[in-house]
Amino acid sequence: MHNKLAIIFSIFLMSCNPDIQYIDYNSIDGLWHKDSIQNFNIELIKNEKTTYNSFVNLRINEDYIFNNIFLIVTIKDSINIVSIDTIEHKLADKYGKFLGSKRINIVDNSLLHKENISLDNEKRYFVSIEHAMRVINKVGGLELLEGVVDVGFKIEKAK
Repeated sequence: MHNKLAIIFSIFLMSCNPDIQYIDYNSIDGLWHKDSIQNFNIELIKNEKTTYNSFVNLRINEDYIFNNIFLIVTIKDSINIVSIDTIEHKLADKYGKFLGSKRINIVDNSLLHKENISLDNEKRYFVSIEHAMRVINKVGGLELLEGVVDVGFKIEKAK
């Protein structure tokens, strides 16, 4: 049911903004395991050659205890790895107030991944996103990241 709502919401967003070429969400339900890689399959079907901006869309709730997030984002085509990036984004200000747009108890963030990336039309791409959060003075990654509700990926035309 949650995935159906995300798809309906995605279609609604794309109909409102013609620059959005792709948007999809995976539900995490509040606990993101470090080995739970979020995957997205993308095929751009526009005919014109253009550049794109890509975003990681993240929905968090009040259980999220950090003021930032580290993510590893990989884009592959059927043959090659296009890019692998470790990105950090602030999710809260210095007072602990979440950034992004708030709806009741969910905060929605659209985190810039890449600007002016060139992707071929009529080609399938595979995007994977994993969290790389750690706790200070502890070895290894954080096993369970609490407070993440949905992870999404968005591609829109660069302006």
